Amino acid sequence: MKFRRFVGILITGALLTTGVALSLDQRTSQAVTPVDFGVIGPGAVAGWQGSALTPSSAPSPSLALPLLLGLNGGNDLEARALAVSTPSSPLYGQYRSVAENARALNASDATIAAVTTWFAAHNVSISVDPTRSYVKADVPISVIEAMTGTTYGGYTMQGLPAGAFIYTPTTAPTSLVNGLDGFIDRVYGAMVVWDTSSNHPLSVSTQPGGPTPVTPQTLPSVAPTFPIDGGTPWRTGVASDACSAAEQLSVQGHRFGLSPGQLRSAYGIDSLWNAGFKGRGARIAIVDSSPYLPSDIAAFRSCFGLEGTSITDHVIGSPLDPTQSMETTLDIETVLAIAPEAERIDWFGVAPGYSGTQLGRTLLELVTAPLDASMTGGANPDVITVSFGSCEPLLSSTDPGMSPILSIYEQTLATAAASGIGVYVATGDNGSSECHGALSGAPGFAPAVWLPSTSEWVTAVGGTNITLDADNRISSAGAWNDGAYGVPPDPQTGQIGSGGGGLSTFLARPSWQTAIGAPAGPQRMVPDVSAFADELPGYIVFINGAWIAVGGTSAATPLTAAAMALQSTVTRACNKPALGFTAPLLYSLAAADAGSSEPVIVDVTQGTNDPYNVGVYSTGAGYDLASGLGWVRHDRLRHRLASECEVVLVTPKFTG
Repeated sequence: MKFRRFVGILITGALLTTGVALSLDQRTSQAVTPVDFGVIGPGAVAGWQGSALTPSSAPSPSLALPLLLGLNGGNDLEARALAVSTPSSPLYGQYRSVAENARALNASDATIAAVTTWFAAHNVSISVDPTRSYVKADVPISVIEAMTGTTYGGYTMQGLPAGAFIYTPTTAPTSLVNGLDGFIDRVYGAMVVWDTSSNHPLSVSTQPGGPTPVTPQTLPSVAPTFPIDGGTPWRTGVASDACSAAEQLSVQGHRFGLSPGQLRSAYGIDSLWNAGFKGRGARIAIVDSSPYLPSDIAAFRSCFGLEGTSITDHVIGSPLDPTQSMETTLDIETVLAIAPEAERIDWFGVAPGYSGTQLGRTLLELVTAPLDASMTGGANPDVITVSFGSCEPLLSSTDPGMSPILSIYEQTLATAAASGIGVYVATGDNGSSECHGALSGAPGFAPAVWLPSTSEWVTAVGGTNITLDADNRISSAGAWNDGAYGVPPDPQTGQIGSGGGGLSTFLARPSWQTAIGAPAGPQRMVPDVSAFADELPGYIVFINGAWIAVGGTSAATPLTAAAMALQSTVTRACNKPALGFTAPLLYSLAAADAGSSEPVIVDVTQGTNDPYNVGVYSTGAGYDLASGLGWVRHDRLRHRLASECEVVLVTPKFTG
């Protein structure tokens, strides 16, 4: 099954191709299945990087490269995922488990048996992912040469670190030998930049979307009258969660940080709590790049009275220094602020450089892990929240396997959508210029978006600012852009906090993404919806033994995901299916509510996400690339979902 919903893979100004056709000795005249290897072969690599390769010593035939191999399926996965997620479809809500969908819609038993047999004959063991979208294997170069009918060469190139070499076939393969042909259609990792000093592939693209704490340096440089563009940079409303230590947070005389109770009131989530829905029956997975201190979580829960389900940890690779935990701690504590009594909360983390890979592979393996029901208590999660990624141009310029990994990623997420799992992904914290600080010079200010939020099969969450009234209801909200407050750029990175949004370079606009006000064009638009993300005033969290206020779309995303998990417990209590992949539902609600005085999704019409004054993007009536459809009123959504049923509460099962 080929996932090719790409607008075009633009690599340093040129359209990416996978090389020239190759006639293999092992081939007969029979038709062969084209295989996407990404950038492979010395000619393609030189064109991709804009620098000539110099031949060097060939790699050892026994050197094993970590490959991901996309499995050919083809049984209407995308159609099924869309049908079960579209409210107007007769199949809406008719989910099957990941295991059932994997077997019915992805690689068959025969495909897996054929691939397993071929590699076993070459003394290579493989592991199949739970969606049957791909297999992982550490494959010696001699075996890759047998797979592709090529020979490998070693090369150096200007700009490579000392001790790093490019290993790639001397000619670019386009297919695989008999025995694998027709079963594998994408290969990731066959061209690699190898670091001989550490003896693993060079990790060349890591750009986590970490939260930003409030400091004196992040305060507005002027003191105008607020709100500006809907937001106020210090606490509004009333924090009354009986956590006095946290609520005393202040910088230069201003209170900072919104409490869990304020967040629940602001978005109408308190109406779900008042009806008894604090997470009972909900299953939530958190995907992140670093671990956390359990003592921080315990202190946060105790102070705010958020006792409930324990966190189940899954660490892929070696544990990290636990003090490097701001991102994960923020995600977990935000989930607990919304759904402390969830049936199960699973955290999946990974050490940087795990498998020595680029970010694309690391992210794929992290997002795949919660889809394995054996890791989540025997059932798949309702939601997965993801708060890291990278800007598309950075990935395309540093990861030679961008094309195949993105295709495998889309197949994996389509399987999640077909299985009723909602994946929520942050759009980044650098406004319309998501590469600023990652790419130098003018390209850093160019419009760019954050991958994987651009996937067709996720709900992309952007950021707003906020002003609360005395009842902690949102009195105004605009696109998050700290430049509007007069906040100076970070002295080290030059960055100014703002919610990510814009048009994807790689992924096509999905059929469900139609909305009043949306710009014309073929590209995937992000965000889909937004929520409070501004670090001014930020979220109150307990990190590394101290109360601080932090923000980012990496806070807006777990808030949105956890709230949607609560909404799924409402629908289940009404004998209706869980919400699953919610983006099609959200767009249909926005269309139905056009002109309504009480919409489920409140339009954001103030501000821009353009902190660097490059001209994109402004809010406006209907959908816009700064705030998406707007922010969700969960009290109204609950009423819309459950207006015709008598709710029967679910007995909590603490299986964490």
